[in-house]
Amino acid sequence: MKVTIISVTATVFFGYIGLIVTMIMHWMTRQHYGSDAVEKHGISKLHASRLGGVALAICITFSMIHLISIGHRGTNSLSYLGISWPVWLGSIACFFLGLFEDLSNDRLSPRFRLCGQFFIFLCLFLVAPDLVLLSTGLPWMDAILSYSGIGFYVSVFFSVGFLNAANSSDGANGLLSGIFAITAYIFASELGTIALYSGFYGICLFLIFNVTSGRLFLGDSGAYGIGAAMVLIALGSLELGVVGLPFLASLYFYPCVDFSISLARRIISRSPITKPDNKHLHNSIHIYFSELFESKTLANSATGISIALGSSGFALIGYMGNIIPLTSSDWWLVFCAQCIIYTLVFIALRYSKGPST
Repeated sequence: MKVTIISVTATVFFGYIGLIVTMIMHWMTRQHYGSDAVEKHGISKLHASRLGGVALAICITFSMIHLISIGHRGTNSLSYLGISWPVWLGSIACFFLGLFEDLSNDRLSPRFRLCGQFFIFLCLFLVAPDLVLLSTGLPWMDAILSYSGIGFYVSVFFSVGFLNAANSSDGANGLLSGIFAITAYIFASELGTIALYSGFYGICLFLIFNVTSGRLFLGDSGAYGIGAAMVLIALGSLELGVVGLPFLASLYFYPCVDFSISLARRIISRSPITKPDNKHLHNSIHIYFSELFESKTLANSATGISIALGSSGFALIGYMGNIIPLTSSDWWLVFCAQCIIYTLVFIALRYSKGPST
Protein backbone atom coordinates (compact mmCIF):
# COMPACT_ATOMS: atom_id res chain seq x y z
CA MET A 1 0.00 0.00 0.00
CA LYS A 2 2.78 2.42 0.88
CA VAL A 3 4.66 1.69 -2.34
CA THR A 4 1.47 2.29 -4.32
CA ILE A 5 0.84 5.62 -2.61
CA ILE A 6 4.46 6.67 -3.12
CA SER A 7 4.46 5.62 -6.78
CA VAL A 8 1.22 7.44 -7.58
CA THR A 9 2.33 10.59 -5.76
CA ALA A 10 5.75 10.63 -7.42
CA THR A 11 4.19 10.03 -10.85
CA VAL A 12 1.63 12.82 -10.40
CA PHE A 13 4.27 15.38 -9.44
CA PHE A 14 7.30 14.18 -11.41
CA GLY A 15 5.92 12.07 -14.27
CA TYR A 16 7.59 8.89 -15.47
CA ILE A 17 10.90 9.97 -13.90
CA GLY A 18 9.23 9.87 -10.49
CA LEU A 19 7.89 6.37 -11.13
CA ILE A 20 11.25 5.02 -12.31
CA VAL A 21 13.17 6.47 -9.38
CA THR A 22 10.55 5.23 -6.91
CA MET A 23 10.94 1.68 -8.21
CA ILE A 24 14.73 1.97 -7.90
CA MET A 25 14.47 3.17 -4.30
CA HIS A 26 12.02 0.39 -3.45
CA TRP A 27 14.45 -2.16 -4.90
CA MET A 28 17.28 -0.69 -2.81
CA THR A 29 15.34 -1.17 0.43
CA ARG A 30 15.07 -4.89 -0.32
CA GLN A 31 18.83 -5.46 -0.56
CA HIS A 32 20.73 -6.94 2.37
CA TYR A 33 23.81 -4.71 2.08
CA GLY A 34 23.92 -1.25 3.60
CA SER A 35 21.20 -2.06 6.13
CA ASP A 36 20.87 0.16 9.18
CA ALA A 37 20.62 -1.14 12.74
CA VAL A 38 17.27 -0.69 14.45
CA GLU A 39 17.25 2.22 16.94
CA LYS A 40 20.75 3.32 15.86
CA HIS A 41 19.68 6.96 16.18
CA GLY A 42 17.41 6.36 19.15
CA ILE A 43 14.46 6.97 16.85
CA SER A 44 14.27 4.33 14.14
CA LYS A 45 12.06 1.34 14.91
CA LEU A 46 12.20 -0.34 11.51
CA HIS A 47 14.86 -2.20 9.58
CA ALA A 48 15.92 0.14 6.79
CA SER A 49 18.58 0.78 4.18
CA ARG A 50 21.21 3.41 4.85
CA LEU A 51 21.88 3.87 1.13
CA GLY A 52 19.60 6.87 0.88
CA GLY A 53 22.58 8.95 -0.21
CA VAL A 54 22.91 6.74 -3.28
CA ALA A 55 19.16 7.02 -3.86
CA LEU A 56 19.36 10.81 -3.57
CA ALA A 57 22.24 10.92 -6.06
CA ILE A 58 20.08 8.89 -8.47
CA CYS A 59 17.13 11.24 -7.91
CA ILE A 60 19.25 14.32 -8.62
CA THR A 61 20.88 12.72 -11.67
CA PHE A 62 17.55 11.70 -13.20
CA SER A 63 16.12 15.14 -12.46
CA MET A 64 19.07 16.84 -14.15
CA ILE A 65 18.85 14.57 -17.20
CA HIS A 66 15.14 15.29 -17.47
CA LEU A 67 15.57 19.06 -17.14
CA ILE A 68 18.32 19.08 -19.77
CA SER A 69 16.24 16.89 -22.11
CA ILE A 70 13.32 19.32 -22.03
CA GLY A 71 15.63 22.26 -22.71
CA HIS A 72 15.79 23.69 -19.20
CA ARG A 73 19.04 25.59 -18.75
CA GLY A 74 18.24 27.68 -15.71
CA THR A 75 18.27 31.44 -15.68
CA ASN A 76 21.92 31.88 -14.83
CA SER A 77 24.70 29.55 -15.94
CA LEU A 78 27.53 30.55 -13.62
CA SER A 79 29.60 27.56 -14.67
CA TYR A 80 29.31 23.97 -15.83
CA LEU A 81 25.81 22.74 -14.97
CA GLY A 82 25.30 25.89 -12.94
CA ILE A 83 27.59 25.16 -9.98
CA SER A 84 31.33 25.76 -9.80
CA TRP A 85 33.39 22.60 -10.01
CA PRO A 86 34.83 22.88 -6.45
CA VAL A 87 31.29 22.50 -5.06
CA TRP A 88 30.79 19.36 -7.16
CA LEU A 89 34.22 18.05 -6.19
CA GLY A 90 33.79 18.62 -2.46
CA SER A 91 30.28 17.20 -2.35
CA ILE A 92 31.21 14.08 -4.33
CA ALA A 93 34.37 13.46 -2.27
CA CYS A 94 32.43 13.69 1.01
CA PHE A 95 29.68 11.52 -0.47
CA PHE A 96 32.13 8.70 -1.25
CA LEU A 97 33.75 8.99 2.18
CA GLY A 98 30.33 8.44 3.73
CA LEU A 99 29.44 5.71 1.23
CA PHE A 100 32.50 3.69 2.19
CA GLU A 101 31.38 3.94 5.81
CA ASP A 102 27.82 2.87 4.91
CA LEU A 103 28.99 -0.18 2.97
CA SER A 104 31.61 -1.18 5.55
CA ASN A 105 29.05 -1.11 8.38
CA ASP A 106 30.80 1.43 10.61
CA ARG A 107 34.28 -0.04 10.29
CA LEU A 108 35.90 3.35 9.79
CA SER A 109 36.96 4.89 13.07
CA PRO A 110 35.64 8.38 13.93
CA ARG A 111 39.23 9.65 13.89
CA PHE A 112 39.80 8.32 10.36
CA ARG A 113 36.59 9.92 9.10
CA LEU A 114 37.48 13.22 10.76
CA CYS A 115 40.96 13.18 9.22
CA GLY A 116 39.42 12.37 5.85
CA GLN A 117 37.08 15.34 6.12
CA PHE A 118 39.92 17.70 7.02
CA PHE A 119 41.97 16.38 4.11
CA ILE A 120 39.12 16.92 1.63
CA PHE A 121 38.45 20.50 2.68
CA LEU A 122 42.13 21.40 2.99
CA CYS A 123 42.71 20.30 -0.60
CA LEU A 124 39.48 21.93 -1.77
CA PHE A 125 40.23 25.38 -0.36
CA LEU A 126 43.82 25.20 -1.62
CA VAL A 127 42.64 24.71 -5.21
CA ALA A 128 39.56 26.95 -4.84
CA PRO A 129 40.61 29.97 -2.71
CA ASP A 130 37.54 31.89 -3.90
CA LEU A 131 35.46 29.80 -1.48
CA VAL A 132 37.55 30.83 1.54
CA LEU A 133 35.55 32.86 4.04
CA LEU A 134 36.93 36.41 4.11
CA SER A 135 33.87 38.58 4.67
CA THR A 136 30.97 38.03 7.06
CA GLY A 137 29.51 41.51 7.43
CA LEU A 138 30.66 41.60 11.06
CA PRO A 139 33.50 44.16 11.39
CA TRP A 140 35.27 42.42 14.28
CA MET A 141 35.17 39.05 12.57
CA ASP A 142 36.24 40.47 9.21
CA ALA A 143 39.23 42.07 10.95
CA ILE A 144 40.29 38.66 12.26
CA LEU A 145 39.74 36.95 8.90
CA SER A 146 41.86 39.61 7.17
CA TYR A 147 45.03 38.23 8.75
CA SER A 148 46.99 35.96 6.45
CA GLY A 149 45.75 32.37 6.53
CA ILE A 150 43.13 32.89 9.24
CA GLY A 151 40.22 32.81 6.79
CA PHE A 152 41.55 29.62 5.23
CA TYR A 153 41.74 27.66 8.48
CA VAL A 154 38.43 29.07 9.74
CA SER A 155 36.79 27.90 6.51
CA VAL A 156 38.25 24.40 6.91
CA PHE A 157 37.22 24.03 10.55
CA PHE A 158 33.77 25.51 9.91
CA SER A 159 33.17 23.19 6.95
CA VAL A 160 34.25 20.07 8.85
CA GLY A 161 32.16 21.14 11.82
CA PHE A 162 29.09 21.69 9.69
CA LEU A 163 29.58 18.33 7.97
CA ASN A 164 29.43 16.59 11.35
CA ALA A 165 26.53 18.79 12.44
CA ALA A 166 24.58 17.69 9.38
CA ASN A 167 25.36 14.04 10.08
CA SER A 168 24.41 14.46 13.75
CA SER A 169 21.03 15.99 12.88
CA ASP A 170 20.19 13.18 10.46
CA GLY A 171 18.14 11.30 13.04
CA ALA A 172 14.59 11.41 11.70
CA ASN A 173 12.89 11.03 8.33
CA GLY A 174 12.76 14.34 6.49
CA LEU A 175 14.86 16.32 8.99
CA LEU A 176 18.14 16.96 7.18
CA SER A 177 16.60 16.29 3.77
CA GLY A 178 13.83 18.78 4.54
CA ILE A 179 16.38 21.45 5.47
CA PHE A 180 18.27 20.69 2.26
CA ALA A 181 15.03 20.97 0.24
CA ILE A 182 14.44 24.46 1.66
CA THR A 183 18.08 25.37 0.99
CA ALA A 184 17.96 24.10 -2.60
CA TYR A 185 14.70 25.96 -3.28
CA ILE A 186 15.99 29.30 -1.98
CA PHE A 187 19.37 29.15 -3.71
CA ALA A 188 17.87 27.78 -6.94
CA SER A 189 15.49 30.74 -6.96
CA GLU A 190 18.31 33.18 -6.28
CA LEU A 191 21.06 31.73 -8.48
CA GLY A 192 18.81 30.16 -11.12
CA THR A 193 21.18 27.27 -11.82
CA ILE A 194 20.10 23.94 -13.25
CA ALA A 195 22.13 22.01 -10.66
CA LEU A 196 20.18 23.56 -7.79
CA TYR A 197 16.86 23.04 -9.56
CA SER A 198 17.86 19.39 -10.00
CA GLY A 199 18.85 19.23 -6.35
CA PHE A 200 15.46 20.59 -5.32
CA TYR A 201 13.47 18.20 -7.51
CA GLY A 202 15.70 15.28 -6.52
CA ILE A 203 15.41 15.86 -2.78
CA CYS A 204 11.64 16.25 -3.08
CA LEU A 205 11.47 12.87 -4.83
CA PHE A 206 13.56 11.35 -2.07
CA LEU A 207 11.44 12.99 0.61
CA ILE A 208 8.25 11.40 -0.74
CA PHE A 209 9.76 7.93 -0.38
CA ASN A 210 11.68 8.59 2.83
CA VAL A 211 8.85 10.20 4.77
CA THR A 212 6.14 7.76 3.63
CA SER A 213 7.99 4.44 3.85
CA GLY A 214 10.60 5.13 6.53
CA ARG A 215 12.79 2.40 5.04
CA LEU A 216 15.46 4.45 3.29
CA PHE A 217 17.79 6.63 5.36
CA LEU A 218 20.30 9.14 4.03
CA GLY A 219 23.15 7.34 5.74
CA ASP A 220 26.60 8.86 6.03
CA SER A 221 26.90 9.22 2.26
CA GLY A 222 23.75 11.31 2.08
CA ALA A 223 24.50 13.33 5.22
CA TYR A 224 28.09 14.05 4.18
CA GLY A 225 27.11 14.83 0.58
CA ILE A 226 24.26 17.13 1.59
CA GLY A 227 26.32 18.76 4.34
CA ALA A 228 29.22 19.49 1.97
CA ALA A 229 26.89 20.87 -0.70
CA MET A 230 25.12 23.12 1.81
CA VAL A 231 28.27 24.60 3.32
CA LEU A 232 30.05 25.09 -0.03
CA ILE A 233 27.01 26.68 -1.67
CA ALA A 234 26.72 28.95 1.36
CA LEU A 235 30.37 30.01 1.13
CA GLY A 236 30.05 30.61 -2.61
CA SER A 237 26.90 32.68 -2.11
CA LEU A 238 28.59 34.74 0.61
CA GLU A 239 31.41 35.46 -1.83
CA LEU A 240 28.90 36.55 -4.49
CA GLY A 241 27.06 38.75 -1.99
CA VAL A 242 23.79 36.87 -2.53
CA VAL A 243 23.23 36.20 1.17
CA GLY A 244 24.60 37.37 4.48
CA LEU A 245 25.87 35.37 7.44
CA PRO A 246 22.78 36.17 9.58
CA PHE A 247 20.49 34.58 6.99
CA LEU A 248 22.65 31.46 6.83
CA ALA A 249 22.57 31.25 10.63
CA SER A 250 18.77 31.17 10.46
CA LEU A 251 18.63 28.78 7.51
CA TYR A 252 21.06 26.27 9.05
CA PHE A 253 19.90 26.89 12.60
CA TYR A 254 19.05 23.38 13.75
CA PRO A 255 22.13 21.43 12.62
CA CYS A 256 24.53 24.07 13.98
CA VAL A 257 22.83 24.84 17.29
CA ASP A 258 21.82 21.29 18.17
CA PHE A 259 25.29 19.97 17.36
CA SER A 260 26.94 22.72 19.43
CA ILE A 261 24.73 21.89 22.41
CA SER A 262 25.46 18.19 21.97
CA LEU A 263 29.21 18.87 21.98
CA ALA A 264 28.89 21.04 25.10
CA ARG A 265 26.87 18.31 26.79
CA ARG A 266 29.56 15.69 26.09
CA ILE A 267 32.38 17.98 27.24
CA ILE A 268 30.58 18.80 30.50
CA SER A 269 29.85 15.13 31.18
CA ARG A 270 33.42 14.25 30.14
CA SER A 271 32.15 11.83 27.52
CA PRO A 272 34.07 11.24 24.28
CA ILE A 273 32.96 13.77 21.68
CA THR A 274 32.74 10.98 19.11
CA LYS A 275 30.33 8.98 21.28
CA PRO A 276 26.74 8.77 19.91
CA ASP A 277 24.33 11.13 21.63
CA ASN A 278 20.64 10.26 21.90
CA LYS A 279 19.72 13.36 23.87
CA HIS A 280 19.19 15.64 20.87
CA LEU A 281 16.03 17.70 20.65
CA HIS A 282 14.76 15.44 17.86
CA ASN A 283 15.02 12.46 20.22
CA SER A 284 12.77 14.21 22.75
CA ILE A 285 10.31 15.30 20.08
CA HIS A 286 10.19 11.75 18.75
CA ILE A 287 9.24 10.45 22.21
CA TYR A 288 6.34 12.91 22.20
CA PHE A 289 5.11 11.86 18.75
CA SER A 290 5.59 8.17 19.56
CA GLU A 291 3.04 8.53 22.35
CA LEU A 292 0.77 10.54 20.10
CA PHE A 293 0.80 8.26 17.03
CA GLU A 294 0.59 4.49 16.87
CA SER A 295 2.48 4.34 13.57
CA LYS A 296 6.26 4.16 14.03
CA THR A 297 6.86 5.67 10.60
CA LEU A 298 4.45 8.53 11.21
CA ALA A 299 6.08 9.41 14.55
CA ASN A 300 9.52 9.38 12.94
CA SER A 301 8.51 11.44 9.92
CA ALA A 302 6.47 13.91 11.98
CA THR A 303 9.58 14.52 14.06
CA GLY A 304 11.79 15.28 11.07
CA ILE A 305 9.33 17.41 9.11
CA SER A 306 8.23 19.44 12.15
CA ILE A 307 11.85 20.31 13.02
CA ALA A 308 12.79 21.16 9.42
CA LEU A 309 9.77 23.47 9.05
CA GLY A 310 10.07 24.79 12.61
CA SER A 311 13.69 25.83 12.15
CA SER A 312 14.63 26.47 8.51
CA GLY A 313 10.96 27.24 7.85
CA PHE A 314 11.57 30.70 9.33
CA ALA A 315 14.09 31.41 6.58
CA LEU A 316 11.71 30.03 3.95
CA ILE A 317 8.80 32.19 5.10
CA GLY A 318 10.99 35.28 5.32
CA TYR A 319 12.29 34.63 1.82
CA MET A 320 8.99 33.76 0.13
CA GLY A 321 7.22 36.67 1.79
CA ASN A 322 10.08 39.01 0.88
CA ILE A 323 9.97 40.15 4.50
CA ILE A 324 13.70 40.55 5.13
CA PRO A 325 16.43 40.90 2.46
CA LEU A 326 18.82 37.96 2.43
CA THR A 327 21.77 40.24 3.14
CA SER A 328 20.11 42.10 6.03
CA SER A 329 21.48 41.90 9.58
CA ASP A 330 17.85 41.71 10.81
CA TRP A 331 18.12 37.95 10.39
CA TRP A 332 20.03 37.93 13.68
CA LEU A 333 16.71 38.78 15.35
CA VAL A 334 15.16 35.74 13.67
CA PHE A 335 18.08 33.63 14.83
CA CYS A 336 17.59 34.83 18.42
CA ALA A 337 13.88 34.00 18.19
CA GLN A 338 14.79 30.50 16.99
CA CYS A 339 17.15 30.08 19.95
CA ILE A 340 14.36 31.04 22.36
CA ILE A 341 11.91 28.63 20.74
CA TYR A 342 14.49 25.84 20.76
CA THR A 343 15.15 26.39 24.47
CA LEU A 344 11.47 26.51 25.40
CA VAL A 345 10.64 23.35 23.44
CA PHE A 346 13.65 21.53 24.87
CA ILE A 347 12.70 22.42 28.45
CA ALA A 348 9.01 21.67 27.92
CA LEU A 349 9.70 18.22 26.48
CA ARG A 350 12.35 17.33 29.03
CA TYR A 351 10.07 17.94 31.98
CA SER A 352 6.88 16.74 30.35
CA LYS A 353 5.69 13.15 30.34
CA GLY A 354 4.11 13.72 26.95
CA PRO A 355 0.51 13.16 25.88
CA SER A 356 -1.48 10.55 27.69
CA THR A 357 -1.98 7.27 25.80
